[in-house]
Amino acid sequence: MSEKRIMRKLNKLASRIHSKIETVRDEMDDLEIEFELLQNQIQKLQAKTSSKATAPDEVAVTLEEDDNEDEEIDLENTSAVNITKKF
Repeated sequence: MSEKRIMRKLNKLASRIHSKIETVRDEMDDLEIEFELLQNQIQKLQAKTSSKATAPDEVAVTLEEDDNEDEEIDLENTSAVNITKKF
């Protein structure tokens, strides 16, 4: 093979590699942007769920008062506790 032919083939190969590199760079830029948007959406959803999770997780315990106010109720040792949900 002549040197001119080898140089043409090498230049052609270098040109193809360069165009592929540019394509990959463009795709990487797009992926980075999409990744940042996805992370922002995840953070927003986590913030919403964490603020919503605190309110429903709280359970209000109401005790019905009897005529005997002197009677104390030990909640740790009681097997049945009346809990009314307020929604």
